[in-house]
Amino acid sequence: MADLPWPPDLVPYKVMFYLQPHVGGSESPITRTRKVYGLSAPRWMARYVFRAGYGGAPRLHDQAGFGPRLDALIADLEGGLNNALLWDFRRPRPLHPQAWRSRDVPRFRAAAIGASELVIDGFSPHSIAFSIGDYVGGDGRPHLVRGGGIVTGAGSIMADAAGTATITVRPPLSAPIAAATPLAWPVTGRFKLTSEDAGQNETEVGQPTEYTLDFAEDLL
Repeated sequence: MADLPWPPDLVPYKVMFYLQPHVGGSESPITRTRKVYGLSAPRWMARYVFRAGYGGAPRLHDQAGFGPRLDALIADLEGGLNNALLWDFRRPRPLHPQAWRSRDVPRFRAAAIGASELVIDGFSPHSIAFSIGDYVGGDGRPHLVRGGGIVTGAGSIMADAAGTATITVRPPLSAPIAAATPLAWPVTGRFKLTSEDAGQNETEVGQPTEYTLDFAEDLL
């Protein structure tokens, strides 16, 4: 089993990327009252949709040339046998420019498995460090920033006077983060194709081929 990087210029024209909660429960057949409880394995789901040219002329940054490259990449993924390293193409970078100190990259403080509050050092004092909806990594999977220690009305999370920002994330960490781990984007996760027939590419002569690729995060 291999982890295959996704080519950054192979950009879908339509994207779905969301966190699927992991819940269980039951419903009373008499009162229809539903009991719901949370379980421990939320996972990311993704869908990339492409339009690729009929002839597949290999032109960079042009969806007309995506067909042959998609065919080869889908073949390499082997229907979920191998993983693709994917991210949310809608927000590959933080929503606001990072106010980092000169010659420094913000870095995590050590965090334990299961943590949902993270502390990051290395921002300019009193600067915007994150926005609600940004992604951070650190443990090999994406985490959605949902709040923090100093949050403005516009949803910006501010660093304090020492250049430190505290954020809360979902899902919780699935592995520890070592002290001084640097922030990096895009924040990728390991995903498997959900179908062995993802490579279907029926095409009308002279028209684009549409590929719809559905993925589920590999939690192992």
